[in-house]
Amino acid sequence: MTGRKISAIQKLKSLLTQYKQTKKVQTGLLKLSELCCLVTDMSAFYPALQKIIQQHFPAENLYIQLYTQANSDQAEHFYIDELNCSPIEQQLTPDIIDFINNIPNPVLINHDQVSILNNDNSINERPFPTRTRQTHLIDVWLAAPLLVEGLTIGIVGVKGFINPNHKAQTNLELIKFIATLIAAAIHRNRANEQLKLYSKDIEDIIFDRTQNLQKSNFNLRQQVEQRRKSELKLYYDAHHDALTKLPNRAMFTDRLEQSIKHLKRHINHRFGVLFIDIDRFKVINDTLGHHVGDELLIQIADRILECIRSNDIVSRLGGDEFVVLLDTLAHSDDAEDIANRIIETIKQPFTIDNQQLFSSASIGIAICDQHYKQASDVLRDADAAMYQAKSMGRGRFMFFDESMREELLANLSLEQDLRQAVNNQEFILHYQKISELIGSDTIGYEALLRWQHPTKGLMSPTSFLELAEETGLIIDIENWVVESVAKQIKLWDEQPEDKGSFVSINLSGKHILQTKPVQQLSKLIQQHFNEPERLIIEFNEKAFNEQSERSLKNLKILKKTGVKLALDDYGSGQSSLNYLNNYPFEFIKLEQNFVRSFSTNMKNWELAKSLAALGESFGFRLVAEGIESQAQLEKVIAAGCEYGQGFYISKPKAIEADEPDNDVNHCA
Repeated sequence: MTGRKISAIQKLKSLLTQYKQTKKVQTGLLKLSELCCLVTDMSAFYPALQKIIQQHFPAENLYIQLYTQANSDQAEHFYIDELNCSPIEQQLTPDIIDFINNIPNPVLINHDQVSILNNDNSINERPFPTRTRQTHLIDVWLAAPLLVEGLTIGIVGVKGFINPNHKAQTNLELIKFIATLIAAAIHRNRANEQLKLYSKDIEDIIFDRTQNLQKSNFNLRQQVEQRRKSELKLYYDAHHDALTKLPNRAMFTDRLEQSIKHLKRHINHRFGVLFIDIDRFKVINDTLGHHVGDELLIQIADRILECIRSNDIVSRLGGDEFVVLLDTLAHSDDAEDIANRIIETIKQPFTIDNQQLFSSASIGIAICDQHYKQASDVLRDADAAMYQAKSMGRGRFMFFDESMREELLANLSLEQDLRQAVNNQEFILHYQKISELIGSDTIGYEALLRWQHPTKGLMSPTSFLELAEETGLIIDIENWVVESVAKQIKLWDEQPEDKGSFVSINLSGKHILQTKPVQQLSKLIQQHFNEPERLIIEFNEKAFNEQSERSLKNLKILKKTGVKLALDDYGSGQSSLNYLNNYPFEFIKLEQNFVRSFSTNMKNWELAKSLAALGESFGFRLVAEGIESQAQLEKVIAAGCEYGQGFYISKPKAIEADEPDNDVNHCA
C-alpha cells in the first residue's frame, strides 16, 4: 500500500471519526434541547444534564455558577463530572467572572490567552489581563454567560474543551448554544417556580379572603339574626305589658280597629269588649306594697286568660284595668257567660307571700255593631258600663246602653260648669241652727253648701259633690267654705244675738287621706280663725274606711289647730265603736234616718241611749239630725241627746236672702 493510499485511509478515518463525533455532538445537542424544554425540576435537571454531557460530548465536566442576586457575591455552584453532580466551591476567581460578565460573550481562556466569540461569530483573540501568582489560571476554561433577557444570571463552563478536535470557534459556538439552552431552562424553571409562588400566594390570598369572607358572612348572619331578634324584642316590648306579658293598649287598639273594619265587610258579624276594673286594688297596693300589687295583677291576668276562648284577646291597659276582645259572638249571652266566669274566678282567694287576699271585678260590656267607627268609641262605652257596674255595688257586670252615654255627656258638661263655678265662686252657704234640746237655746249653726248655677238655679250638694270628689275640685270648694265661714263668724260677733256662736262644716275625707291637704287646711284655719275652737269640722265615717291609720294620724294633726271634730251620719253604715274610742271626736251626729227609726225600732233607741252613756266616759256629746216633729224631739231627748237640728227646730237659710232652704242635705 502506497503512502498516498495510507494517507487517504487515515484521512478518511479521521473524517469518519469527526463525522461520528459531530453526529454524537448533534445528538447530544438535540437531547440537551429536549431536556431543557421539558425540565420541571432543577434537582433532576442537573443529573440528566450530566448524563447527556458525558455521553455526547468529549467533556467530563461541566461547571455552572448561578447568581442569586444581581452581583456575583452570592451564588449557587454546581459541578458535573464523571462521578457526581453536587454543589462545590467556586471554581473561577472573581476577576475571571467579572471579565466574562463584562464582555459578555463565550470565551476560551487558555492560560494567559483568551479567545472571544463575538456576536457575529467572529473570533477575537487577546491576552488575558495581568494576573498574579494567586490568580494565575492553570487549567483551560471554555465558558459562556447564562443570559436571560439581556441579563447575566450565571456562567456555564467546561474545564478543557467540549471537542478538542475542533477549532476554538466550534467549541465557543457549542458552549454558547449549550449556555443558551441551560439559561432558557433555568429561566423557565424559575418562572414556573415564581408562578407557583404567585399561584400559591394567590391561593393563600383567595383562601384567606375566602376564610375572611366566610367569617364576615358568619358575623353578618349573626348580626342580622341578632338584629332580627332585637327588632322582634322591640316589637314585643312595644306591644306587650312588661308586668303581665299581655298585649298592651297599642296592640289591643290595633286588633280592635281590625275587628271594626271586618265588621264593615261582614254586616252579620258581632264582637264585644269587656272592660274589667279590679275593685279595691288601690287599697291592697297602698297597704301591702307594690310587690304584692304586681303579683296580684299577674295572677289576675292568668285567671282571666283561663276564662276566655282561644280566639279572644285579653290586654292590660294600665294600672288595674284589663280589657277583653271577644272576637266572635253568636249572642250577647256569650259575653255574659264569660263576664260571669271572670267575676267568679277573681272572687276566689289569692295567695301571695303566704297570705290570702280577696278581690272582685267590675265589668262593663260593649256589644259592637256597625255604628262604631273607631276603637276609642268602643273602649269609651265599655268603660262607661264598667263605672255603672262599680257604682251599683261592684263585683258585677253591666251592658252598655245609650242612656249611659247621655249620662256621661251630662257629667262632662256638669264638670265643665263646676270648674267654671270654682273660678267664679258661684257657691253660697245656707245655715241651719243647732240647739240645746232641753233649753232650746241656739248654740251654733251648720253651714250647708249650695251651688247657684247660672242656668239650673240652686243646686244641692248631692247633685255635684260626688263629681267634685272624683275631679279633685272638692278641696278648692271646701277651702272656700272654710274662708266664708270665718268671715261669717266675724260678722256674727258684731251682733249680740249670735256673738260667740260656733259653726259646723262637713268636709270630704280627701282632706285627711294625705298629708299635704291636711297641712293646707291647718294653715288656712290658722290664718282666718282667731278662735279656731268655734269651728266644728265634721267627717263622715266613710272617710276612715280606707287607710284608717293615716286618716287618724292626719286627724290628730288637724286637731292641734284647736278646732273641734265631729263624726257625721253615725248609724248610716257599720258605725264601728272603734271611731268612738280611738278617734278624737267631741261630737257624734246621729244620722237622720237613724233618728226617725226611734219611734218604730226600740233597738236603735236603746243603742242611742248606750251611746249617750258612753259619751260620759269617752268625752263626746250626741247631736241628733233631722228632727221633724215634737215626737222625734221627745225621743231624742229621752235617748240622752244634748243637741239637735232639723226642720222642726229651724230650716236652713241663706244669710243674705233670709229665705228658708227646704233641702236638708248637708255639705259633704
